[in-house]
Amino acid sequence: MFETLELGRKLKRKDFNAAVLTLREQLLALQFQLEKANFPVIIIVSGVEGAGKGSVVHRLNEWMDPRLIETHAFWDHSDEEEQRPYLWRFWRALPANGRIGIFFGSWYTRPIINAASGAITEAQLNVEMQRVEDLERMLCADGALVIKLWFHLPADIARERLQADQLRELTRIELPENSTEQFEQGYANLVRVSELAIRATDTGPSPWHLVEATDDNYRELSAGQVVQQRLAARLAEPPPAPNVMAPVAPTNGKQPTVLDKVPLDAALETDDYKQQLAHYQQRLETLAWQARREKLACVAVFEGWDAAGKGSAIRRVTQSIDPRLYHLLQYAAPTDEEASHHYLWRFWRQLGRDGKFTFFDRSWYGRVLVERVEGFAADHEWQRAYSEINRFEEQLVDHGSVLLKFWLHISQEEQLARFQLREQTPHKQHKITEEDWRNRDKWHDYELAVHDMVAHTSTARTPWTLVAGNNKRYARIEILKAFCDALESRLG
Repeated sequence: MFETLELGRKLKRKDFNAAVLTLREQLLALQFQLEKANFPVIIIVSGVEGAGKGSVVHRLNEWMDPRLIETHAFWDHSDEEEQRPYLWRFWRALPANGRIGIFFGSWYTRPIINAASGAITEAQLNVEMQRVEDLERMLCADGALVIKLWFHLPADIARERLQADQLRELTRIELPENSTEQFEQGYANLVRVSELAIRATDTGPSPWHLVEATDDNYRELSAGQVVQQRLAARLAEPPPAPNVMAPVAPTNGKQPTVLDKVPLDAALETDDYKQQLAHYQQRLETLAWQARREKLACVAVFEGWDAAGKGSAIRRVTQSIDPRLYHLLQYAAPTDEEASHHYLWRFWRQLGRDGKFTFFDRSWYGRVLVERVEGFAADHEWQRAYSEINRFEEQLVDHGSVLLKFWLHISQEEQLARFQLREQTPHKQHKITEEDWRNRDKWHDYELAVHDMVAHTSTARTPWTLVAGNNKRYARIEILKAFCDALESRLG
């Protein structure tokens, strides 16, 4: 692969300057078109050290309007980043629609360095690259343009530009101060691992563009031309068709769903409830502090019918936990900023640090529930969301987090009684809206959506807990017990 990048290509300065005049004009024109477009651009600048990647980043900012570019240099991980899943630092840096994000270093850097140093095996590198490919495919499917640039140097040129201590830092291989043989050995291993990573992620939606980096003029002009060509081609594509709600296929009566098996008659008497509430809240308080000491993160998702009691159930959980140890997030329709990113962006960026609890009152499952039923997401968007959500949650669990997912289920009759009570209670009237009443007409559509959600996203590692909620006391205790059991299982 890399032998095609060791041909000694060069470009005279006068030819470079002449070509750049036209290139800058083209890039600026395309950038202003992009500003009105409905997709972001992610430019990944990768390659060996000493190949001039920093100079390329400077050139791209010089040739385009930097006000519409966000440049992120990823190198050492902060403790804040280490206490979250690996991809968190990249998700929160993703550009909005109409903007360009330059990633100087990226999700490729750490896996390649770890594989070159022997910290992970090649099999583990393949797993990491599969995760990267999944991420890039997901971003591209959502509309993003991902441009990947790899800059290569022959070993002899790299040795001239790199000191032995720089290669030691890159590969973590002990090299004598002036050992040509060991330098070439370490560099060859780094190049070999890089080739494995490139081959594993050189896909149609986000192909790699390999650039010979020996000559500065050739390297920088080539990089700029790749960006210009990819961006021009994407902007020339016709815009995607607007989302249109597909007609609901007629059904012969009510179809059975997994919710039919939830024991809605389950109940708990007041005295028994008070006793169990005190018991489980005390256990949870102890476990929360233990999780803090052991740096164990907990992520909890609460979904359910309107008036199912999510808020009151969450309060019984948070009453047990010191306010410094948790963050409660409540979601409704996305803001303009959130809507200009991938739908998972607003959830990724809110993940708490290790040792903290993060509660999501409504969550990423809105994609396959309300957005599906109400037609806010096209069929292909919510259908692919199942696998996207599964991969997201697997990363939470792989990082070591405890993930709990609750669906609070009530009957239509119980919901009606609670709606009427809200209308009659002054301090609860703000909780009932016309939309709540309208959603009741789509009850069975939502039942089918919940059934599919559970079928596709309840896995051995990330199961759903379906909670009988007609009796609020029973539901609260079931949720508290689930928290205690999950934490005790992990903490020992």
